[in-house]
Amino acid sequence: MSITAVRLCALLLSSCLAAAACGSAAVTAKRTPSASAATPNAAAVARCQQLAARGVTPCPPANLALEHIAIRNGTRGAVTDAAVREQGNAYLREHALFDWAVRQQGGDAFLMSGALVPPEMGRTNIFRAEIRVFADARTAGGRARIEPLTTTEITLVPVPEPLQEAARRDGLVPSPYAWVDNQAGPARASIELPDGGLRDEVRIADGQPHPILVFGQVRSDADLGAIWYLGGEYGCLASIEVRGVCGI
Repeated sequence: MSITAVRLCALLLSSCLAAAACGSAAVTAKRTPSASAATPNAAAVARCQQLAARGVTPCPPANLALEHIAIRNGTRGAVTDAAVREQGNAYLREHALFDWAVRQQGGDAFLMSGALVPPEMGRTNIFRAEIRVFADARTAGGRARIEPLTTTEITLVPVPEPLQEAARRDGLVPSPYAWVDNQAGPARASIELPDGGLRDEVRIADGQPHPILVFGQVRSDADLGAIWYLGGEYGCLASIEVRGVCGI
């Protein structure tokens, strides 16, 4: 049986998870300036046109702020701190794009565009729950409202070959190293109905932990920058094997 878990689906299956705690001293990502509300210039328009030509819509701001999240090295020296910092910033850029997308009308189109993850994997693994909320909102004639979990720290850890093999069997694209993303509530996914009412789909209490193990690799994207291109994920409590990799 698959041990696959996804960002919000895991929230529906469990109400009490233990947070991961692994790695060495933190390297903190610097916050970049907030996206400007100024009138788009020619370069910005051209960038959005290039993304649209790739099927990537809606168009995200070029200078999304990275969250102030600790980046930890849990590889015991196998990967240098400098390389971990570089890969961590790529992960945080993907994280910022995800966070932006789920707050947009039609944001599921961006999630399934192939910009962050192969489209089929986005639909069946990484973004399955979010995509379902958007679809249910359309069916109800309403609007999806998603307030994602908060990431407090990320730790790069080695992935043993047996777990990589299990991930391949589950249709994922595992990597020799993966990020333990320590997520916690509050979080909420709801549908704003045509009559103004709000129907909750998921609601997570403040501080409730939901760590995940995220495969992928750094990919340089001409329009989005260097991002951690996702290869799939497991909930850290999916199995004893995954728990051990996450450091739980």
